[in-house]
Parts: sequence; C-alpha cells; structure tokens
Amino acid sequence: MVRYLCAGRAALAISLTILSFAAGFIIASHLQAPSLTTPSNTTTITSSSSPTITALVDSEYFVELKNLLLKANSSVYVIMYVIKYDPNEPDDPVNQLLRVLAELRTRGIDVKVVVDDETYKSYPETITYLKNAGVPTRQDKSQRTTTHAKLVIIDNKTVVIGSHNWTESALRYNHETSVMIQDREIAEELAKYFMNLWNEGRSV
Repeated sequence: MVRYLCAGRAALAISLTILSFAAGFIIASHLQAPSLTTPSNTTTITSSSSPTITALVDSEYFVELKNLLLKANSSVYVIMYVIKYDPNEPDDPVNQLLRVLAELRTRGIDVKVVVDDETYKSYPETITYLKNAGVPTRQDKSQRTTTHAKLVIIDNKTVVIGSHNWTESALRYNHETSVMIQDREIAEELAKYFMNLWNEGRSV
C-alpha cells in the first residue's frame, strides 16, 4: 500500500533524498572527494509550495511509475544506472516500462534516457531495444564517470528518485526504497541536472 508522508516531514524527506542524489554525483565526478564536513558541495533545492511526497517501497515503485508514465503529456527524462531488458520474458516489469517509453515517443512525447556504462556493457540488448524503438539514449560523459543515479522526471512536475534500478530483481523481489515528489520547482531543477548530463553524454 502506498504510504503518504505527513506534511511536517516533507522538508526532511526532500533534503535527505536530494542530498543522497547529489552526493552520488559529486563523489563520482571527483577523484578526490572533499571532506564530508565541507558544506560547499551541498545541493539545495527550495520550493515555494508544499510538495506532495509519496514513499514507494519494493514493488510499489513499478506500479506507480508505470501509471505515471502512461499519463505523461510532454516529457519523460530518465537517468538510470542499470536498465536490464529481457528479450525472453515479455512481461518482465522492465520490458513493460521500456514499451511505455517507446509508445510515448510515437505520441510525440519528449523522451530521453541516460545510462551508465554498466548498462551498455552488461545489457546491450537494452541499448538495441531503445535504439530500435526510437528512444533517444546516451551514455554518461566518460568511462571514468559512474552515473549511479536512479531518477525519472515526468512533465517537469513529478520526480521519482531512490534506490530502484530498472531490473526485474529491483522491481519485483528486492527491498528497495524510492520517493515520488510532486512539485514543479523541484522537478524543473532536476530537469536542468538531467539536461547537463544529456548534453555532455556520449551517443550509443
């Protein structure tokens, strides 16, 4: 059952989520990470409204995300460390999400996907599927960069971020925790982050 966080904990939940997201990017981008006590690398996103935050645990993530994707009207941006397409299992939850992305492209929705080299090397079938489906896809900027983020931005107003990779294990069997944040200002700020990775990314 989807669990709703109370309004009083909204700011804390956003801060923890964004700090985790930013920390992964910062550590991956610098060979010598600064001291953890140094506050200068903290990414702060403020919102003038009260975001709606929904916890998505374990398999709740897949159900909620698929419904969100099906309702997309303008854009879907995905950064995912691992996406594992399984050509031998049509009903695999990852396959279902990828089919939705392909369908959105045919409707004229702006869909873009950024993956880490781990997807490119370990699951080339994923890249082949996305390319054949016409879904614009790029790797991160270099083999020295690890893009460990798991981020989906829908219509620049909804963010889904957390621990879920797009693998059958993560979407069906693992204990995973993510959150859905419905707030335009936060989504737009993270969309800028996505576009930075997209613009510096490598073609596949």
